Amino acid sequence: MFDLKSKIILITGGAGLLGSRMVKTIYKNGGSPIVIDNDQKKIDKLKKSFKNNINSIYFYKVDITKKNQIKNLIDKVHKKFKRIDCLINNAGFNPKLTSKSNKFENFSIKQWDKEIQIGLTGSLLITQEVVKKMINQKNGNIINISSDLGIIAPNQFLYEKNNKKPISYSVVKHGMIGFSKYLATYLAEYNIRSNTLCPGGISNNQPKKFVNKIKKLIPLKRMAEINDYDGIILYLCSDYSSYMTGSTIVCDGGRSSW
Repeated sequence: MFDLKSKIILITGGAGLLGSRMVKTIYKNGGSPIVIDNDQKKIDKLKKSFKNNINSIYFYKVDITKKNQIKNLIDKVHKKFKRIDCLINNAGFNPKLTSKSNKFENFSIKQWDKEIQIGLTGSLLITQEVVKKMINQKNGNIINISSDLGIIAPNQFLYEKNNKKPISYSVVKHGMIGFSKYLATYLAEYNIRSNTLCPGGISNNQPKKFVNKIKKLIPLKRMAEINDYDGIILYLCSDYSSYMTGSTIVCDGGRSSW
């Protein structure tokens, strides 16, 4: 039903936790994933997981905050495939909560700049280059990954006293929704769609104390499993969502519904 028919789909942060799952899901359903990531170790690990069966998966180490690197990549991809069907803006920077510097009153401008640059500016730069190709082909699909924390504020009681969720995370994730809606109206005349996915927290060996706390905030009483987003990604990447644009899909076990 969700055969992606060799669609050329770019995924930023494609070697990360959610990104790598997207790559596998797209590949298994006939798509050609273009993995874009700045972490060579993660790229190598993802490659190994396919056991050399990667005939239609392509890997590129690129810093999406560098305009020249992005332009060279998009030109190379477009020259090879003659089209770009979909861009998934998934890259972000989620620092470990190990320092008092994450507290709002002490939050460093250096960290703020880094997170905004990766999460928002990087998405802007790569989308600008991709959109140039999509406008010419009069077709395209952009999927922006936000978070349930793009809908609600973080519950700081989940974290230890000095380990707060930083302000930059909320700003980036809320910003991605606005970014997506802007693109939806601006690009509609070119038959280019833009939607947002807001996933909830994914189970990934978090401390038991944290998991027990967060489950109490989720009506389904569990964190997401990595495969819980497969169907939504397939739907958004496929032609079955051809009439959807400017929409925000929240899949968080009901957490933001309280």
